[in-house]
Amino acid sequence: MSAPSNPQSTPQPTDDAPQAAPRRLLGFRRVALIELALFFAAALWVDWALGGGLRFEGAQPHPFWIPVLLLAIQYGTNEGVLAALAAAAALRVGNLPEQTIAQDLYQYLYALTREPILWLVAGVLFGELRMRQIREREDLRNNLAMARKESEAITRSYRALKSVKENLETRVAGQLRTVFTLYQAAKAIDKLDEGEVMLGVADLIRTVMKPDKFSLFLLNNDVLESVTNEGWDEEQDGYARWFDHASSLFERVVGRQRQLCVTRIEDERILNGEGVLAGPLISSDTGEVVGMIKIESMGFTDLSVNTVENFRILCEWIGTALAKARQYSLANEQRIMTDDSLYSSHYIGRQAEFLALLGRRMGFETTSITIRPSGLSRLSAGQRAELATAIGNAVRESLRDTDLACDFGNQGGSFGVVLTGTPLEGAKLVEAKLEKAVRASLPSGLSRIPIAFTTQKVEARE
Repeated sequence: MSAPSNPQSTPQPTDDAPQAAPRRLLGFRRVALIELALFFAAALWVDWALGGGLRFEGAQPHPFWIPVLLLAIQYGTNEGVLAALAAAAALRVGNLPEQTIAQDLYQYLYALTREPILWLVAGVLFGELRMRQIREREDLRNNLAMARKESEAITRSYRALKSVKENLETRVAGQLRTVFTLYQAAKAIDKLDEGEVMLGVADLIRTVMKPDKFSLFLLNNDVLESVTNEGWDEEQDGYARWFDHASSLFERVVGRQRQLCVTRIEDERILNGEGVLAGPLISSDTGEVVGMIKIESMGFTDLSVNTVENFRILCEWIGTALAKARQYSLANEQRIMTDDSLYSSHYIGRQAEFLALLGRRMGFETTSITIRPSGLSRLSAGQRAELATAIGNAVRESLRDTDLACDFGNQGGSFGVVLTGTPLEGAKLVEAKLEKAVRASLPSGLSRIPIAFTTQKVEARE
């Protein structure tokens, strides 16, 4: 944007700018009067000194034509008529010729008034021509000034419109980036695994609230425990890392499910320097409180009514995602089979313990083989899924009727096989056979992935 003009600065005149009104005396230009007085003073002095005081009588053309023509052409009708009258007065006042015998009255009057009449006609004629030229020039100047004002107004309007357009483009681009970032952050918590939801919570809070310092607390029995904090200075910040049921903050946030804001006097007393905003993580489906988000520091201009409302929605959003992830985790623990037709880790754990106890009574051993590929972080989601499918198929095809295969629940990161009635030596043979089958089933692009096979005896808990 252009810098504003200084109201104290003096505008510089231009050639086309309207000129200041000339100084006048009795309606005539002062400079014209001065020129007229100087000319006739000089002319009359020359006539007195050299011409015998006859006022240049008989000279053709008469010298008094000079001021008449010059003032009429230069200044216009008024000054031209004034010059004609002044010339007539300078010629005839005190200088009337005598009437001759050969002249009648009309001839005598004609001789007296011929020059003054010609001067007056010339002053009016040339003066009007000059006045028309002056009027046309003034009209042109006015039109030019108006055109310049219109041009400046159009320029200012264009600059203002351009500035608005650029601001709108910047805002739209920023909103598009914000919407895209918010969409990406929202996808990060749209998971069924509680750990993955926790990882995406921080990005979502940063995107929506833009805080300097914040923390995430989860409810563990009757205690709010800090699981994530960002921006904290371990040496200078003394924020609490847990709140039990006896604290007023716990009672307001968890017990009454209230959102606290430092702008309210009562809430400021409850927060007691622990933050700016605090809100419960509530599941919109069940109304269950699973934790709390606390924002310890944020920009002064970022705290507004809209910010408080966004914070409330954010708490509900994250609370619902965490509650769903917990429900899925509980439901997943109760499942017997996974989506890959493998036994779930929770079910196989109970079965392995049962088989170990049964083997102790019946006299047989139960062993397990763990298959754990490494370097999964360097693989894409599609490659991890492809690797998990290949290992799952190889495990199912290599098992005996009495063997149990399970997914340990790490999204294809770990598999297990429980061998019933198989001692440790026999399990080693099964391990070699299983490793060969797994290697053969791997796609060509994943054939060099390190995979660890671990065989051990299943011991019953005392």
